[in-house]
Amino acid sequence: MRHFLITTAILVASPALAERYEAAAPVRAATIYPQGASVTREVTLDLPQGAHELVIPGLPDGTDPATLRVNATGAVVGAVGFQQTRALPATPAKSPALTAAEDEVRRLETALAERDANVARIRARSDAAEDTVKFLMALAESDGAGSQDIAAIASAVGQQVLQARQTMIEAQAEIRSAQIGRDDQVAELERAQARLDALRAPDGEQGALVIAVQGQGGPATLRISSMTDAAGWQPVYDLSLSQADEKVVLDRGLLVAQETGEDWSDVRLVLSTAQPLDRAHPSELSPMFPRIGDEAKLYSRAAPAEDRMAEMAQGYAPEMVPAPEVAPSALQGFSGETVVYDYPRPVNLRDGADALRLPMGAFTLDAKVLAEAVPRGDDRAFLVADVVNTSGAIILPGDATFHVDGGMVGRGTLELTAAGDEATWGFGKLNGILVERRLPTETEGGSGIISRSSERREEALLRIRNLTDREWPLRVIDQVPVSTQKDLRIDWTATPAPDETDPDGKRGLLVWNRGIAAGETQDITLTTTLRWPEGQVVSGPY
Repeated sequence: MRHFLITTAILVASPALAERYEAAAPVRAATIYPQGASVTREVTLDLPQGAHELVIPGLPDGTDPATLRVNATGAVVGAVGFQQTRALPATPAKSPALTAAEDEVRRLETALAERDANVARIRARSDAAEDTVKFLMALAESDGAGSQDIAAIASAVGQQVLQARQTMIEAQAEIRSAQIGRDDQVAELERAQARLDALRAPDGEQGALVIAVQGQGGPATLRISSMTDAAGWQPVYDLSLSQADEKVVLDRGLLVAQETGEDWSDVRLVLSTAQPLDRAHPSELSPMFPRIGDEAKLYSRAAPAEDRMAEMAQGYAPEMVPAPEVAPSALQGFSGETVVYDYPRPVNLRDGADALRLPMGAFTLDAKVLAEAVPRGDDRAFLVADVVNTSGAIILPGDATFHVDGGMVGRGTLELTAAGDEATWGFGKLNGILVERRLPTETEGGSGIISRSSERREEALLRIRNLTDREWPLRVIDQVPVSTQKDLRIDWTATPAPDETDPDGKRGLLVWNRGIAAGETQDITLTTTLRWPEGQVVSGPY
């Protein structure tokens, strides 16, 4: 991880200007959007009076030169150049943590090498003793030994062989002893290497920013901002339902990640719902000029070039979609529908390694807890909570984890819910409430789902059985087909009648609001009739 605590700059000789300074500009602040970020770097140094050249190396690959902005206090900024190829060499300062990590890796590597060298020396002594035994045995069996005193030879060779074998045994024991703890030492070295790798800057191409500045004879601070599309955030939620209290606690968080090619350390974050990488204006419509004429000529690829040019001038050219416009990288204010979160504490965010969850606080909402049954799609009812967003804040779309009375029951997503809006959140199946949809009678004038008869009649039985030991508020939802044609007539009846039809403008939906006692079974009969003219067919879901 890079730590650039630069308060002075490195003086480098420059033939073109009086002085050239090289300084690192760490990321100090970032405004992160759902897709993209505005990154602000900062460097402070003493600039003598006069013209100077400031070199900022180490800008990550992918930096867009068109979005670079440089502001200064204590100096006047002139020309700004971004070098992506043949960039000036960078000499970034190492942080104390990085230096310590490198020293620790070297120490552990040296210790492991010394251990292995010692083992190699012991093994060499064992191998030498083994070679001595082989040599002595071969010497005793040679022709030259036959003319000598057999007893003397046997005594001499036996004594030396014994000594060599004892050396081999002792060496093997020393090797086993020397190997004890080596695995732990290797593991320690691997952990130290991992720490070092985490502190080092990611590999990749880097550029350098060259800035002409006019010093005013004192401290100067330069702030460099740019846009990147390699960062983003998304909301995440934990929802905890208390059935007894009929309350839902909504714990909010933001999941932030970046892959900009460098690690961020002690960065102040602002998180915004704005979309600065998207275009900022609505689509433009071009005039349309319909033409009549000979069909072959109008659509012929061999038409004269002047005719094709005339057609293009009269509106036949394909519409050109404007390229996305990039908003200014240093956003000073927000308006309209934008929501901004100014995170109160600096954070560390490593390149491509961290998915940082930032807590954004929690609030409690009153809930109406009930069982919701959809017989057309489910065989069990679900525990749901009807809430009104009284938090005063917008609930943004995002992933959510759902808990009931302290236990996790599932995962899902939340939709956008403005302050004051209603929402229904599901908290898992109620396995004790069974749901079914039967079709005891179904008649058609012909055969098959798509028929040439003029009528189709369906009688459905919706049955809900409460096998739990408590009474539940119950909401049953079903639907009937909706006609969009004058000649297709659809009639339906329900016993008992639904309490709501077409809720929230959802045509065809029917809602029954009731309670169901422990052990009770409830039936709803729904009859639907479709009629259409003879000789025509009806298709589609119904």
